[in-house]
Parts: sequence; structure tokens; C-alpha cells
Amino acid sequence: MNTIKHIQSCIVGTVAMLGIAGCSKTATSGRPHLSLTPATMSRIGTVGQRFQSYNIEMLEVTGGDFWKPYSKTENAVPKPAQANSNIPAGMNPDMYEYRRPIDLTNLRRRKLAAALGPAYVRVSGTWANTTYFQDSNGPARKKPPAGFNGVLTRQQWKGVIDFANAVNAKVVTSFATSVGTRNDAGKWTPKEARKVLAYTKSIGGTISAAEFMNEPTIASMGGAPKGYDAADYGRDLDVFRSFIKKTAPSITILGPGSVGEGGALEMPPWKSLKSEDLMKAAGPVFDVFSYDFYGTVSKRCAKMGAH
Repeated sequence: MNTIKHIQSCIVGTVAMLGIAGCSKTATSGRPHLSLTPATMSRIGTVGQRFQSYNIEMLEVTGGDFWKPYSKTENAVPKPAQANSNIPAGMNPDMYEYRRPIDLTNLRRRKLAAALGPAYVRVSGTWANTTYFQDSNGPARKKPPAGFNGVLTRQQWKGVIDFANAVNAKVVTSFATSVGTRNDAGKWTPKEARKVLAYTKSIGGTISAAEFMNEPTIASMGGAPKGYDAADYGRDLDVFRSFIKKTAPSITILGPGSVGEGGALEMPPWKSLKSEDLMKAAGPVFDVFSYDFYGTVSKRCAKMGAH
């Protein structure tokens, strides 16, 4: 809301300045006053009613090491992440702490979310890239299989679908793309995505739109194989698109879902890929362009400066 108010105030300020300039020009030049009549203008586009939407991190659904409250991170000392952790590669583990899975059945939470509807609820994030879907009933296994850093159970995913149905939201997500999803040649396979889609359909749920990978411009942070580049991404997108169009053609394909370009974020120690290169390698496969922007309303992003 603060962002919206800021934008509105900027618009008002700009209009006011234009009005002053217009009056000054009319007074000095004697030219006739110009006016705009919106009712007579041609409509060139519309904004969908679900445009104002929100995100739930996959890690919030599964539980695990998530961002600490700001009050606990002021004196955090950088140190390397531990092996076999669900903390994204290269991130400082002192910035995270264990969080229990979010309760999506909470009535107050549902009531507040419903007030935002109709909307999209995006269940994705860096952790989604390395999350294994446990396609069986019962509690989550204690350790994920090799090549994954987290576990999503049937019950947890059903909770997402039920929540979305209860609050008039459509689900947007991304799929696991880590080493555990790949064959011996390092090529992505849809085995995890296939399980998620099949189970979603079995419980009467739907996925409205999906990205292949969360933030592929920093693929190494998100669990991609070592040396992953734009050519690998293009090769994987070819498999992904063919799979979606055959298995769930109603899903809108979003992409590339990049982040950290234009000098807004500092990317080291990760190798950064460029959206331009990713899109050239993938070709015209995306139905909708997507990009992740981190505004300075977040303390963690404040060092980027004003935007």
C-alpha cells in the first residue's frame, strides 16, 4: 500500500506540475487552453482483476530455515552455509532461522486473504527449485533425497489448493529444477513436475500459471548444476514447454522470472546470467513475461538505494 500511495502522490505531483506549466504557457503565449476528456479516449488495454496479488514462499509451506526477523539480524556475521542445508547456496546462514510450516487453515488468515481477492497466490521462491514432492501420505521424510534440499508433502500441497479455493485465488508456482530432477547427462526431466500436476488434478485443484525455474539469472544460488548457463536453460525450457503443452495445456507459461539486473542487486558470489541470453536460448516459449523486483521497502534491499 505504501508503494501504491507513493506512486499516486507522484502522479498527482506530476499532473500538478504539468498544470502549472500549461497555465504559464497559456498566459505568455496566448494559445488556447488544452483539455483532456478520458470518456472519449480509445481503450488500448486493460488490467486484470487479479493484478494485485501476493506470494507465499514454498519454504513457508514446507517449513525450514527462513529469513530471521530484522531485529535478530542487525549484528549478523557473514559465514559460509553448511552442507545439506536448505539455505540457498552462498547465503549467510546467520540470516536464517527455523520456521514451522504456515497454517493455511487459519480462519483469520483466510478472511484477510479473501479480502484481497480475486487474486493470484504465487507459491514459489528460491526453495521451490530444490523441493522434493513426497507423493505419498504421511509425515514428511526426515531427509530429502539426494539432489534436493526440502520436502513438500501431499497434505501441505493440498493445504495450498484448499487455501486458494477458499480465498478466491488462482495458484501460480514453479517446479523443482535442482540436480535431483536431472538425468545422467544433466538434462532436466519432468518427473517431479509430473507428480505435482497429477496430485493436484486428483484433488480437484488447478494450477493457473507456472515458471520453469525461480530466478534463473542466479541459477547457481537456486540449486542448478555447476556451470549452468543460458544454453542449458534453453535446452531445459524446450523439455518443459513440451511437457506442459502435452500434460496440462491450460497452464500459462511464465518466464524467465529473472532478478538482479540493471545494477539493482549485487550478485556475487554467484555467476549471473542475463535475461536477454536466457530468452534468446529459450526462444518464443513464454506466454507471459515475468520478472522479480525487490523494492527498498524491505530492509534487506535498502542498500540498493531509492527506487
